[in-house]
Amino acid sequence: MIVRDERDLNMNPEQITLKGAASDPASGAPPRTLALGKELVARILSAPEAGGRGLISLAGVVLEARLPAGLEAGRALRLQVTRADAEEVVVKIVSDQSGHLDPAAAGRVAGELALRNDPDLMRAALALADGTLWLPGGAAAAVTVDPDAEGPGAGSGPAAGGEAAFTLHCPQLGAIEVRLHVGPGGVRAGVVAPPGKISELAEAGASELIAALERATGRPATATVSPRAASTPAPTPPSGAFDGYA
Repeated sequence: MIVRDERDLNMNPEQITLKGAASDPASGAPPRTLALGKELVARILSAPEAGGRGLISLAGVVLEARLPAGLEAGRALRLQVTRADAEEVVVKIVSDQSGHLDPAAAGRVAGELALRNDPDLMRAALALADGTLWLPGGAAAAVTVDPDAEGPGAGSGPAAGGEAAFTLHCPQLGAIEVRLHVGPGGVRAGVVAPPGKISELAEAGASELIAALERATGRPATATVSPRAASTPAPTPPSGAFDGYA
């Protein structure tokens, strides 16, 4: 799909090219929802500041996009189809919608993207959520990423390592904290879980976590699991996820 902004016709027109939206694979015809004159609402999921490869959500489908500069994650655009064939769909930007998603809606969309098990969609989810991914069943994950962090024994260069930390807040399980460090020597994961059955289950699954980290990064991985000390309060869940832990 190519998106043209009618407001810029006197200039070199900017375009958004979307993959996977052009045609019905069986017939080669454009889907009926993309008929000429059809108006659509698309949501920008990720957009480089200077333009380039990003992601757009159209009718609940996430599509890769080549985006012009000036679009921001979370912005909704009202579009109208002006041309559709087996190769591409061209739409014009009719108007911007009411602006950006409210934080709760952005978090819900980000949570759905995070569950797709795709690195690009996960990056889009983190950018869109701005810290909190809302997950099914009232759960939420609070995420922080520091790409320049240096752990113990790391080198001095900016690419020596990076850290990511997230806390999974779940009404049934409590708060599970995970901290990852990626360095030249491999990946280290530290998990802190509620004491008792939950920490025992986490310990039993440590080998699966290690294998998953090695597949994802192509580096050797280690993981340690420890129960949260009774004197240490559980992290507070994000507002709106649920009332708290019993």
